[in-house]
Amino acid sequence: MTSLVREDKGGKGSSELVLDLYSNLLEEIWEVVSALIGETILAFLFTLSIRTLGEKHPFLMSLKVSEDGISLDETREDCQNVGPVEIHRGFQSLINHLSHLFSALAEGVINKELFPKVFPKVKEAERIISQK
Repeated sequence: MTSLVREDKGGKGSSELVLDLYSNLLEEIWEVVSALIGETILAFLFTLSIRTLGEKHPFLMSLKVSEDGISLDETREDCQNVGPVEIHRGFQSLINHLSHLFSALAEGVINKELFPKVFPKVKEAERIISQK
């Protein structure tokens, strides 16, 4: 079995792994939450969260959100020189912000559905960046 962490100059291997992990997680969040509240409202909440956090984590501004879902294509390019710790912090902030919005909207019902998906992936991201 190959190692999960590929290290190359500047830690790009770890950054790519963290991006992949959060890309998959955002897709899972989209699937679960869009089924509960609809794509339009979810796209609005994602856009609101990205705008709120964009100043602190500028690479989040390159996330593309539509009623069809989220695209990280431009974000991958923008993150070529961003370390895995910063990528993790940005996406963790995004997920935390969304979680607060979901709680306000649905009194914890959405977060109850998401927690089993989110928690293990955030822990995996922490494991990846700690191996650096």
